[in-house]
Amino acid sequence: MHGELFKSRCDSCNRAPFDDTNLYDPPAEAARCGCGGRIRPHICWFGEVPFELDRICEALDQSTLFVAVGTSGVVEPAASFVAHVAGRARTIYVGPENPANASLFTECYLGNAGEILPNLFDAL
Repeated sequence: MHGELFKSRCDSCNRAPFDDTNLYDPPAEAARCGCGGRIRPHICWFGEVPFELDRICEALDQSTLFVAVGTSGVVEPAASFVAHVAGRARTIYVGPENPANASLFTECYLGNAGEILPNLFDAL
């Protein structure tokens, strides 16, 4: 959904994303693709449409369990995923504080995810 930090892609053509570990040492001038477009990280910035939304919606349609970890419950479209499954799937939130959409979860566990998740999944 958010992409991969150690991959890059062209901002102009359909060139497939490629492995790129030079992201933390960028050249002074932006790298260019063979088509002339600029090479950018293969990630989704705020305001851009996330990757693979069709696949995500298909998976949500088949879900019987939905677990969100550490989300604010505000950033769309991910904040709406729990609403997509509410009423037919068990919905669980784990994080340090209640998300804005806490009322849509059937269960909320507040605290450190590293401590809560192992016990939660053992119980499931």
